[in-house]
Amino acid sequence: MGLVYHNGRFIPEEHIEKSNEQAEALRLLRSFLDANEPSLVRILVNTWQSQGQAITYKEIREAILRGDIDPKWLDDWMQDYAKLVEKHLRPAWEKAIDAGFTSKAQKYPGFYFNPMADGIRSWVENHSAEFVTNVTTTQIEGLRAVIQRSAVLEDLSVDELSRVIRPCIGLTKQQSKAVMNYYQKLRKNGVTPKRAKDMAIRDAARRHRSRAYDVARTELATSFNTGAHEATKAAQAKGYLGEMEKEWCAADDERQCKFCGALDGKKIAMDEEFEGISSSWSTRLHPPAHVGCRCAVLYVRKARPEKNM
Repeated sequence: MGLVYHNGRFIPEEHIEKSNEQAEALRLLRSFLDANEPSLVRILVNTWQSQGQAITYKEIREAILRGDIDPKWLDDWMQDYAKLVEKHLRPAWEKAIDAGFTSKAQKYPGFYFNPMADGIRSWVENHSAEFVTNVTTTQIEGLRAVIQRSAVLEDLSVDELSRVIRPCIGLTKQQSKAVMNYYQKLRKNGVTPKRAKDMAIRDAARRHRSRAYDVARTELATSFNTGAHEATKAAQAKGYLGEMEKEWCAADDERQCKFCGALDGKKIAMDEEFEGISSSWSTRLHPPAHVGCRCAVLYVRKARPEKNM
């Protein structure tokens, strides 16, 4: 191949082709996320609002005086999230898996693979349990942190604190502390309790929406990339593809991320794991590398398949 003029300079033609393929892999993922994130965000925000309204100020005051959450809240929230998974998240995961699968399978005429085959169904079941446990634990840690902190704040009454804590239900530990810090700062600066409470509630609502986008994006991106990975593996197994490599494609807004920026353009074998991804993440076989990650993978053929296409 020769040189072509691209973006103000001459570069090898094969680099243009590869760049276009990378852009297409990212476009397919981004298009799916843009179309499906908003509805999931609304569902998550509504869930957290309902959970907050289900707990009375009296119960929160008692928790502050006790210095810890009511164990009953744990059971209630786990049930809430189990219902959320069954009614909303599982269908969203399956839709994302199917979209990720289709984005790859349509390149191989005649190839068919059930995106809800045994391996995928097992992944969905395991992920369902992981989601319920993780999101409940995060929520407990967030609320416990502000309740325990409130127990030693002598300059604010228990009644006053309970009205600031309830809007924090559903937030992470860091977010909950930020709302409480914001409220305390307002009060120290002479803002009335009512106005400070209203401003803290708006701040908590903004953080709920931000958290909802993080959760929605991460769940959908994980499922989409799982579908793309499993489709490519299945096409290999059925002889439609030969030896393959996978190449990390960092989204434009992920290039400065310490994980994604270092992985951008990295090629490894299909069954290898990408190094550098946080050890707390569920898989290193493909993106996402962290909460809110919008990276994708480009699957590159190294050797032609044995099957005659």
